[in-house]
Amino acid sequence: MFLAIFHDGDDPRNTKEFTDTVKFIKNDAVVVYPTDTGYSIGCALHSEKATERITQIQLRPVDKPYTVMCSDLEMVREYAVIDEFAEFFLKQHLPGPYTFILRATDKVPPLAGMKRESVGIRIPEHETTLDLIRALKSPFLSSTVRMESGPVDPLSIARWYHGKVDGIVDGGAIAPRITSVVDLSENSVRVIREGVGPVNFFRSM
Repeated sequence: MFLAIFHDGDDPRNTKEFTDTVKFIKNDAVVVYPTDTGYSIGCALHSEKATERITQIQLRPVDKPYTVMCSDLEMVREYAVIDEFAEFFLKQHLPGPYTFILRATDKVPPLAGMKRESVGIRIPEHETTLDLIRALKSPFLSSTVRMESGPVDPLSIARWYHGKVDGIVDGGAIAPRITSVVDLSENSVRVIREGVGPVNFFRSM
């Protein structure tokens, strides 16, 4: 199993592990990587082969949507429609532990064989993962790693996904948390799920 290790304090972009990981993902790899709310399993958004593998690994229903993990608002604009109404909320809360449902653009590929009118967008507050997405110049298709309760570390992930994923980006032990999900796709605010991200602001609108 390929294991990318980025040490605290180092700039990962200057390491061979970082450049190898980017090449790895470009070549249809399925990787587990850290975010601000735990670990996720993902791949390059446009890799049909890797998307099919994640669907099988995660035992996901075909009609369950994936999250699209972006590096910044400019990347989000390529895959989701951002009007002035949505932009106000995105600028206030991203990067952060939120998933925003927005109308999808034509650049969003059929996910798990289904074309969707809306898409869940995240910008995680985790610099190594943001650097990987920037270097890839494409979002990650993402699904949350679901394991036993408590902090999740790369070694336990390696055991859990042994033989199923191609690599793990080591972000240390991270306590899994749930993102708050907010639907902005219909020019209104609807809280779908309350997670670690405060939602009182949205409910007051």
